[in-house]
Parts: sequence; C-alpha cells; structure tokens
Amino acid sequence: MTYVIWIFGITGTNGKTTTAYMTADILKRSGKECALIGTVTHKIGNKTYEAINTTPGKETLREYIKEAETQNIDTMVMEVSSHALSQGRADDVPIKYAAFMNLTRDHLDYHKSMEEYYLTKKKLFDFKTLDAAIINIDDVYGRRLFSELKEERKDIRFFTISIGGDADFTAFIKKEGFWGSEFDVRKRTKASDEDEITEKFSLMRPGRHHIYDALAALALTFAYGGRDEIGIAREALAEFAGAPGRFEIITNENSSIAAICDYAHTPDALENLLMTVKEVRDADENMRHGRIITVFGCGGDRDRGKRPVMGKIAGQLSDYTIITSDNPRSEDPLDIIAEIEEGIYGTHGEYTVITDRRSALAKAAALARPGDIIVAAGKGHETYQIIAGQKKHFDDREILRELL
Repeated sequence: MTYVIWIFGITGTNGKTTTAYMTADILKRSGKECALIGTVTHKIGNKTYEAINTTPGKETLREYIKEAETQNIDTMVMEVSSHALSQGRADDVPIKYAAFMNLTRDHLDYHKSMEEYYLTKKKLFDFKTLDAAIINIDDVYGRRLFSELKEERKDIRFFTISIGGDADFTAFIKKEGFWGSEFDVRKRTKASDEDEITEKFSLMRPGRHHIYDALAALALTFAYGGRDEIGIAREALAEFAGAPGRFEIITNENSSIAAICDYAHTPDALENLLMTVKEVRDADENMRHGRIITVFGCGGDRDRGKRPVMGKIAGQLSDYTIITSDNPRSEDPLDIIAEIEEGIYGTHGEYTVITDRRSALAKAAALARPGDIIVAAGKGHETYQIIAGQKKHFDDREILRELL
C-alpha cells in the first residue's frame, strides 16, 4: 500500500506559528495523527526535535516524512520560511495545502528588497502537488498574490480570508476582551444549491491577528476535509490555549498586574501586539486606567533598518518603554539600542535604556502598579540569549513568573 501524507504549508511574515498550532489542533480533534514543524519545535508523533531552523533542510525533511510514515502519521503542518523557499529546502516536500498570511518588513538583510521578499514567499504556491491556496486578501501583498495566482494556477482551488470584507471565509467580530474574542464566520459557497454557512466562533486569545490565524487554520482544514471540518474547527479553536510565546499571558493570582510575552520582532508584529494590548486594556474596566510598559530590543546581525521603526512604534503605543537587548549576537548591544533610540526620540514617549534584559524586566516589574500591563516583546518562546557569540539560557516567561 502506498503511503500518503497530507502536508499543509504556511508562510508569511507574522502568524505562521499560531496558525500552524491551530491547524494541528483541528486535525487532531478530527482524529488525525499530525506532525508539526516550525519555529518552536519539530514534533513527529512521539519524537521531538530541536527547531534549529523554522524549516529544516532537505535531508532532515526527508527523514521527518520517513519517520511520519513509520509512525503511520498521515498529516503534517509546517511553517515554510522565506529562507527555506529561497534555498529550496522544501522543494521535495509534497505540499498539498498552502496558506499566505501577510507580508511586512523583515529579513531585508537577506532578501535586499520587499519585492524579492514577496517573490520568494510566492514560491510556496509553485509546488506541482498543490491542491488549494489560502490567501489573506486584507493584506496588500495577499491581494496581489491572489490576483496573480488566479491567472497562473488555474489547476488549484482558492480560499480567501478577511475580517469584515468579502472573502470565502469572512470574520465579523462581535466581542473583544483581554481574555479572548467572539466572532461569526461566514463561509461563502460556490454551489448554487447551497446557502452561505455562518458559524459562531470564540478564541481564548485576543486581537485581530489571532482571528486571521484562526481563519487561515479553518480554511486550510476545510480545503482538506470539507464542510464537516467547520464544526470540528469551532470546537478546537474555542479550546485553543495558544502557541508558546505568542501573546502568552503571565499573571499572579495575588497580583492585578499582567505580563504578556510575545515573539513580535518585526515592526508590523510589534505594532499589532501593542495595538491589541491597548484595545483590550481600554475595553476592560479593571485595566483601562493601567499603563502599558514595553520591554524590547532588536536582534543583532539582522535587518538594521527596522530598529528605528520599532523604536517609533514602541514610543507611540506604550506609556513607558524600556529598551534592552534581544539577541545582540556579534554586535555591541549599545549600538543596536542607539539605532532604536533614533526612532523613539520624536515620539516624546517616556523611555529608559537598560542593556541587561533581566534587569530591564525587573525594572518593569518594579514600576508596574495594579492594572498595568508589562509587554515583553521579541523573544517569545525562546529559552536562550545570544551575546558576543555565546548562547546562554534565558526565558522571559520564567523571569516574569518569578518577578510577579
């Protein structure tokens, strides 16, 4: 009997990890064994491997698929990075369903231009094994991709997603708060004898970005399993506890101070994160008078152009910012911080510089009053910090649990 594995590939600047976790949860709830490959972990059934790269190399991927066959795993969800697409790491993977989340500034140290970055991401939709493409048409590059692929790939199915727009899967937000959101999803059907499907959904994670992730996961699993997957997805998403280090909330039952750890390390991701925190804070009676205290830095040996942009965003959307180190790698942390400061100056936002990240988190905890929200951005799930080429254990979540 020939082994068949159904592979889901997800690309985009932001949202890949959460969408992958959501998709895997839906597939598992429908009774499937599902492997997961991405930024946080590479998990093939009962075996877990360190995620050195979001998308591993060709040989490793071949080994993962072979291991999936050994364990009789018939679905696999994988994040497909632009580096992997550029280097052809996934060329031998029979990707069946592909999702495009968004495209915003990142990795321009590698791709050199947004046009090159876009064209690299587009390669995910060149796979001859592809059956369906899921595209976020609220994103400007998503609209371009959909327009181009409709002419270039007449052999595949398309499912578009949107919040409040006109798509195959459209979400209409009904309620938002710090502990989650409720929204209706309208599924547009193409069959003349079928009415539109509208279902109520809920998430335990707040913010529009999580709704986009849920829509993509819903569309991916619908493309695979059809209409029956909608009810299964609704149940799975209602219980989805979040991906590690993605809007991960740290609280203490004896304290009314909350901390959020998030992997936001691009301008768009940081803006979305802080806008979400601001919106849910303002909507919560117990938090609307609290401050947003942001702790963040930027990675060394990476796109320098985003540093002042992220500084400006933090200064505009935070009540107080502590600029610190992320993973400086081979760069001097103070040089990175100076470039971030270039962006925060003009905002007149209150800020300070504390190079040592643990000390920066401790300062945030010391400053926080009841109702305040500490946002630790940039590292999310990471359990290490790289300084001067040395990798040491470091986990924002562990430290904040200790401090709070």
